[in-house]
Amino acid sequence: MRLIADALAKLNASRGAGERVLLCVDGVHGFACEETSLPKLGCDVFITGTHKWLFGPRGTGFVWAKADVWPLLQPSIPSFSGDAYPMWMGVIPKAPLKPALTMTPGGFHSYEHRWALADAFKWHGALGKAKVAARIHALNRQFKEGVAKMTGVKLHTPMADEASAGIVTFEVAGFGDLREVVKKLGERKIVSSVTPYRLPRFSRVSFGILNSEADVEAVLKGVRELTKA
Repeated sequence: MRLIADALAKLNASRGAGERVLLCVDGVHGFACEETSLPKLGCDVFITGTHKWLFGPRGTGFVWAKADVWPLLQPSIPSFSGDAYPMWMGVIPKAPLKPALTMTPGGFHSYEHRWALADAFKWHGALGKAKVAARIHALNRQFKEGVAKMTGVKLHTPMADEASAGIVTFEVAGFGDLREVVKKLGERKIVSSVTPYRLPRFSRVSFGILNSEADVEAVLKGVRELTKA
C-alpha cells in the first residue's frame, strides 16, 4: 500500500485539490492483524470493521481520514453527533463543524457496543501489535506448511509472511462444490469458508490470537481426512 501511496503522491503533486486521486482502503482484514499504523500506510481514507481481528462487538467499525481529506468528503446521512443534528433540523443556526463530526451515522446508536469496543482496543494495545502480528503469522504459517506437505491439496496463499496475513486459501482435489468442503469440515467442528463468496474458487480458513497450535493441527487433520474421502 505504501508503494501505491507514494506513486499517487507523485501524480497528485502536479494536480489541483479537486483533481487529486484519493487512496481509499477497505482494510478490514489488515487492521489489528499487522504491525503498522495508519499514517505509515500513506492512504487518504481507511475504513474497517472492528469485530474481526480486534475481536470487538459485531456491527462496530470506523472511518479514518487525513485532516486535509475530511473537507472533501460529503456525508449522506444526518449525524447525531454534537450540534450536527440540531443544525440539520434548523433548531440552532448553522456554524462550522469538524468534518469528522458530520460523518457518524444518524439514528439511535448501539452505545453499549461502542463502549465495549474501547476495551477491545485496550486489550490489543496491552498485548502489543508486534506480538499479535507475530502470533497470527506463526499460526497461519504452521497451517500453510502443513497443507503444503499434503497430497491432493493445493495451497494458494503465499508462504512468505510479507505476502500474506491471517487468511489461508487452498483447494482439495475431488471437490467440485467447495461448499461441500465447508460442510464436511463443519461436521468435524471446524469453521471454514469459501472465497469469493458468490462464485467460490478456493476454500479458506483463518487463525487468530484466540487459536492455539493444537487448533491448527486439528484443522490440518480435518483437511487431511478430506483427501481420503
